[in-house]
Amino acid sequence: MERIYRVLALALCAVSLAFAANAQERVYVSTDKECYLAGENMWISVYCLDDAAGGDSQLSKGAYLEFYNKEGLVSQIKLPLKEGRGCGRLQIPLSFATGNYSIAAYTQKYGGASKGEFNGKIVTVFNTLSSQRVKDGVEVVPDDEPLMGDGSLKGRCNWLSVDVQTGKADGESVPVEIKNLSDKGASVSVSIYHIDPLGEMVGAYGYDRTTLLERKGDFELSPEVDYAGEVIKVRISSGSKKSDMKDVTVYMSAMGNTDDIYINTADEKGEAVYYTSNIYGTRDLVFEVEGDTSSMYNVEILQQKAHHRVAGIPVLKISPKMKEALQSRGMDMQIAKRFEADTIFNLMPRRENSFIGTVEPRVYRLDDYTRFPVMEEVVREFVKDLRIRKEGDETVMRLLWRTKARALVLLDGVPVTDHSLVVGLDPHLVKEIVLYSRRYVLNNRVYDGVVKFNTYKGDMGGVKLARNVSVVNHRGVQYPLAFLGDQLADMPNYPNFNNTIYWNPVVEIEKGGAVSFKCMKPQYKGRFRMVIEGLDSNGEEEYLSTFFTIE
Repeated sequence: MERIYRVLALALCAVSLAFAANAQERVYVSTDKECYLAGENMWISVYCLDDAAGGDSQLSKGAYLEFYNKEGLVSQIKLPLKEGRGCGRLQIPLSFATGNYSIAAYTQKYGGASKGEFNGKIVTVFNTLSSQRVKDGVEVVPDDEPLMGDGSLKGRCNWLSVDVQTGKADGESVPVEIKNLSDKGASVSVSIYHIDPLGEMVGAYGYDRTTLLERKGDFELSPEVDYAGEVIKVRISSGSKKSDMKDVTVYMSAMGNTDDIYINTADEKGEAVYYTSNIYGTRDLVFEVEGDTSSMYNVEILQQKAHHRVAGIPVLKISPKMKEALQSRGMDMQIAKRFEADTIFNLMPRRENSFIGTVEPRVYRLDDYTRFPVMEEVVREFVKDLRIRKEGDETVMRLLWRTKARALVLLDGVPVTDHSLVVGLDPHLVKEIVLYSRRYVLNNRVYDGVVKFNTYKGDMGGVKLARNVSVVNHRGVQYPLAFLGDQLADMPNYPNFNNTIYWNPVVEIEKGGAVSFKCMKPQYKGRFRMVIEGLDSNGEEEYLSTFFTIE
């Protein structure tokens, strides 16, 4: 099995080198608008292209976005890629100072040190809860001085037509139809947002004067490639003894009811590499060093460190006349954040690569059965095919119990090698037991079946982890989210004061085809802007902006 693993790794390396010799991946970014408040969501769509062929890149499965102001790097997020497209959001931290920001985007393979300056998309952020401003990035001007330049529009797409039927609004929503009048397909993002007084003062088009395909820069090659998902490299060291960590097996899992489980061995430096299929959200990663449970280990996630440079960021001009507009927008933002919940967003399709596969599980929801006080009694009476046995001094669970290999036991997604810990759980804390009856191979480990114990709180039922287990917080890729507004139809009392009222980051329009949707009305009236931005099937940029009014 280890030989197969090494052959696969070499083959993937060869594919990576062949790609590197002929192309460079470039990541391009579009956002829902150009002007934000700290605390709002910045909705993001990304395009990862094979620079040589011009089409979507199939190599990397993750994109990295860095946010800079004149003082330097202030934040970074990761977005998942599926067939060259991805999306997510930056929940703009309240630590963002008022000023302009540039977005640099790249993949891990092509994300080494800058060869030149990155010409990133420029967005404006106002912090209405702090007086902090970007150093040398803000200029206060008199009320009578123009805040922007000529406010010129970008090129208009002449083969997409938009029909916003405000006259046919049903009281809750506005019908919208986008038609493709050409013989080319397109992959675009669609945004609809309010042109409020602040947007009018800053300029409806912001400080960004670069088109989608101009937002790029060159980077040095890096040794790793996210060919299946984010590559996570760690260094393991022992504080109690200075023994060599070479060939020590280390399990990595993400806490929660997921299939994010990986096994690898450390090299002579104590480093191990995990080729994930993308771990979503901010998660606690659990590392268990196989062997001596009495020893403590330190686990450090090694981040790629490269110096990136961005092109000149324009100075933001502000004036006292913005005060009322900022107060109004700030109040709307705080209302939206107070009532915001992930249930109002839409989860976009994502690339799945679970080691579980398509096996149909047997699920035992314990609320459907008599609650015995001891887990062993629950299993014996109700959970078919699962056996708990004493083998010497060890408690062992077996699923395919005629075979020799043990089952892989997961407690809220975390492998538990000491099965007695799960057997000792209070059954009242466990929501369900899930069985997968087939043989699984993880790296060089073989398991006859998988048994999942999922608790109600997802906190492992208070099980005390052994000393050889370390927990490290990790910011994975963003969940691929959209804000289509349709979830609000069933929430009549929701205070919809969002500035962006529609955002679809990945819209595929076939040649000669059309896309229709309904845009939910917010709880205010005004003038709105719709922006359609993306690429056609030839890799050419398309951009269309139009305005309409909701009365």
